[in-house]
Amino acid sequence: MGSGLNTATLRLKVICLFAFISSWLGHTTFAQQPARGTISGQVAADQGQVIGFRVAAHNLDRRLWYTVFTNKEHYTVPQALPGKYEVTVFEPDYESPNETVQLGPGGSQTADLQIKKRAPVLVGGNIREPASSSGKIEYVNRIEDMFPPGPGLDNLKKNCTGCHFESFNGFGAMHYTKERFLESIEMMTETGPGYNPFVLALGRTPMSRQQKNVLADYLVKNFGPGTVEKRLRVDPLVVDEEIASKSIYVSYDVPADLPLIGRGNKVGADMVDGVIPQVPAIKFHHLQAAYISPVDGSIWFSSHSNSLLRLDSKSLDPVARWKNYPIKGDPFVQPSGIAIDKKGHVYWAELKTGLVGELDPVTGKQIRYALPEQAGAIEEVVVDKDDNIDFGLIWGSLFGRIDAVTRKIHMYPTPTPDNGIYGLAVDQHGNMWGGGWQKGDIIKWDADTELVKEYPVPNSWGEVRRIGVDSKGMVWASEYPSGNIVGLDPATGEISEYKIPVSGAKPYEAWADKQDNVWSSDQVHSTMIRLDHKTRKFTFYPMPQPNQSVPKIQVADDNTIWFGTRNLPITTAVHFYPNGYTAEAPPLP
Repeated sequence: MGSGLNTATLRLKVICLFAFISSWLGHTTFAQQPARGTISGQVAADQGQVIGFRVAAHNLDRRLWYTVFTNKEHYTVPQALPGKYEVTVFEPDYESPNETVQLGPGGSQTADLQIKKRAPVLVGGNIREPASSSGKIEYVNRIEDMFPPGPGLDNLKKNCTGCHFESFNGFGAMHYTKERFLESIEMMTETGPGYNPFVLALGRTPMSRQQKNVLADYLVKNFGPGTVEKRLRVDPLVVDEEIASKSIYVSYDVPADLPLIGRGNKVGADMVDGVIPQVPAIKFHHLQAAYISPVDGSIWFSSHSNSLLRLDSKSLDPVARWKNYPIKGDPFVQPSGIAIDKKGHVYWAELKTGLVGELDPVTGKQIRYALPEQAGAIEEVVVDKDDNIDFGLIWGSLFGRIDAVTRKIHMYPTPTPDNGIYGLAVDQHGNMWGGGWQKGDIIKWDADTELVKEYPVPNSWGEVRRIGVDSKGMVWASEYPSGNIVGLDPATGEISEYKIPVSGAKPYEAWADKQDNVWSSDQVHSTMIRLDHKTRKFTFYPMPQPNQSVPKIQVADDNTIWFGTRNLPITTAVHFYPNGYTAEAPPLP
């Protein structure tokens, strides 16, 4: 009897305690998260059809952007935080007004937008391209059409097109004489470009005098004075608005006081107490790589403000959500890839100085690790399952590892010299995988043997980069010039290539989500791309701004995607919900 009474009393106490906690949590959640509302409306154009157009609603109080897409000329911004908004349409061929609305807690507002057609920003059929130096341009559908068969082509494809195929630095824009081409070949194979000491070019690639002559003959025949400049055709992306309108981008404005610094900036060596000047030549901020902390879920970015930025994506306060950690010791190190270990220490790769940095966010202490010798520019850094810090050199063709305990640095060169490791990933067994940017292959460092093996990609023209590994150990990479996503099965060595079905696409990376779908970004069409791992079908999701360039994406556990923007008037940290808000991926903040 007594035991039963005690049990009943205990249950009653537990129920009361649970009710109190639930009430308190609900109270706290309500206080921190105001009731959300909805902004909707119609977009009408004086010319052309409105199909999957970007509509951006900028919360001026919270310094947040919500970007959605029209469906049958209508749009809806769901679960928007209350505040003052400016609503506009971002489409390259249209001018849009800014409609101001005040959204109250739990309210709804309508903002209809009437947009006007303007002159397109396309030049000769391609986006953001310079004019031809010869005045004559021929657009082709494939990179193979730019380089006719002939003696010297194999050498060119193996060693040169990894860098020189774009219109701004490609052979078609040069129109050199044979003597000038020979001088350039000798510079690339002997001294390297003088403007950057970390560009090692082809300094360790053997090339005989005869090979140089044959290569120069090929170049002057196809790209010499008076030749027609060939460029890859860029077909416009046809937006599937049924798919696009289900997605939403939430973008966070960067801190208003973030300094603008960059290449060539003359600042004292010690930035601890120094003043960072504004540089007129640097117009926009540049967020390079994104990384999600395994410790607290905060989002980190490497920034060309010569700093690391930490974003608390759940914070409603536009100032408090950001913390800036300036990199000490150099005016501009050009930070690239970043990674975070189990202790929460942040590591970054330095392109300009060839060092690896480490930050303890709790104490603010920074360490920068110099390599055993000046080996080149470090593009990516990752942390493996044992907290070793792995990195790859894009100029220098080396894998590297900093031991988690001893901090000793080990270096592992690629069999092929001057390969250039662009992007890095570690698989479930601790093997490192890199993209052979210069030579067009996938490269593996074996954790058991410490040997490096290369897997040539059959249809590559160089710039294999931004490696990712899925849950089954499949290795994925992008073929930037060719417009392909490439997959490698390490168990068999079999390589498969998947052509993106829109002309001119240039995939920047290949990153698997939790369902093993492979994501990439195509800055030519300003779109995110998903390759379905079962059907091998491509799906396109336009990005929040036209002409958007995404250096590096990071997939969260809820299959949403984080990335930063660069070289755009609106610089933000971007959180992409491909399927919109769901129970697994609720809105943040």
